Amino acid sequence: MKSATRFLAAVTACCASASELGAQSPDTAVADSGISIRSLWSGSSDRTGLRITSGKRYNRVTGMPVLFGPIYRDSGESVTTRVAAMGILRSSNNFRWDSENIGHAASAGFRFGRERKLGFDLQSYDFVDGTQSWQMGEPEAGLAAFFLHRDYNDHYGRHGASIAGSLGLGARSSVQVELRDERWASRKVRDVFTILRNGEPWRENPQVDDGRVHMGLLTAMVDTRNDASSPLYGWLVNAEYENARATFASFGPTSSGVRSTFSNNVQYGRVFVDVRRYNRISPSDQVNMRLVFGGWLHGDELPLQRRLSVGGVGTIPGFDFRRRLAGDDKAQCGQFPVLPGNPAQCERVALIQIEYRTRLGERALEPINFGRYRGRLVLRPTVIVFADAGRGWLVGPRSGNVQYPSASIPSLSTFMTDIGIGFDVGAAALYVAKAVSVTKEPANVFLRIRRRF
Repeated sequence: MKSATRFLAAVTACCASASELGAQSPDTAVADSGISIRSLWSGSSDRTGLRITSGKRYNRVTGMPVLFGPIYRDSGESVTTRVAAMGILRSSNNFRWDSENIGHAASAGFRFGRERKLGFDLQSYDFVDGTQSWQMGEPEAGLAAFFLHRDYNDHYGRHGASIAGSLGLGARSSVQVELRDERWASRKVRDVFTILRNGEPWRENPQVDDGRVHMGLLTAMVDTRNDASSPLYGWLVNAEYENARATFASFGPTSSGVRSTFSNNVQYGRVFVDVRRYNRISPSDQVNMRLVFGGWLHGDELPLQRRLSVGGVGTIPGFDFRRRLAGDDKAQCGQFPVLPGNPAQCERVALIQIEYRTRLGERALEPINFGRYRGRLVLRPTVIVFADAGRGWLVGPRSGNVQYPSASIPSLSTFMTDIGIGFDVGAAALYVAKAVSVTKEPANVFLRIRRRF
């Protein structure tokens, strides 16, 4: 019975992931937060009735979250109403019915005006969120966990409610103000099935700061790209300011010198900015650039789940994800001995990415051709040459090469750097990346099903 349950979960996750890939919304890199109930309402399935969905994610804490419940939609002359009441059942521990595997996601949303640019949303939720979803989005991160036993994120529980108002500034540009009242809780690794390396242990999911948080968020997105999934030119700018008051009952462990105080009452400000520029320099060539800056802005020290790191496939792929190297830790800002799960402990990060893409042509194939039933596959082979530079640091009086005053930024000469090359056929891309700033690091080979950025 246990094997049958696992097999069913695996098949369901695989099929759900494949179907979501075919109809997924483009990667808009909205800040670095995770699941959004509003994302369930995009696409042709946004209509009144009962719905079941995979949630487009899979990880070592929840497995596959299955969302199910009614959705109501009504559109009038000047207002569109959407109401959803979804239960969540997670596949970890063979869909065991316990508090760790049960959650909910309920919402009511309204869009006003002839062009529906003014929005108002209410949400109630109990779900597991990623601490750094900005590095690799879904469903790509979930597929890496499901097939390869590689989880490129850490996770914590969020239980609470929110109210938000938004204003559309264009086809894909908007500004939003949101208030949240949540309880944050640490989550442990559970029994989660994977296709490969299923018997191997997972990297531990680091403990975070547990408590109640009142948060205000101001987010803005400007998107002028000609195409959201395969842009040739344009800008994508995402910015988020977070101001929070929290009362913590317990704290996750940190390395020596990372945290100066352990106050139960915390108030902090945090900012996160992701700027991308796409440039078409000829009919077949592109030069694309990305700049990310985020972290502490004012107030008390950041709680663990709001701290940051770099390194790994999603940021600087020449360096292994969460692997502690000798010397100053510019990736996680930790110390020896390495804490369980090697958590992100940096209060600020900066990342610069640049790539040159040249298309070699286009080829259409029909691997399936049985009369009326045909499958057409278009290959667009593209060569990518790229370079990345980034690092994290702590905020405070200057101490070595890891801690810097709040008004300063480390010199570019201290950044972790890599170079690489890739071959993209449209549906997937194979890359090779080599660290430059640490020459003894071996080259890494990896596969992506989405563009790097």
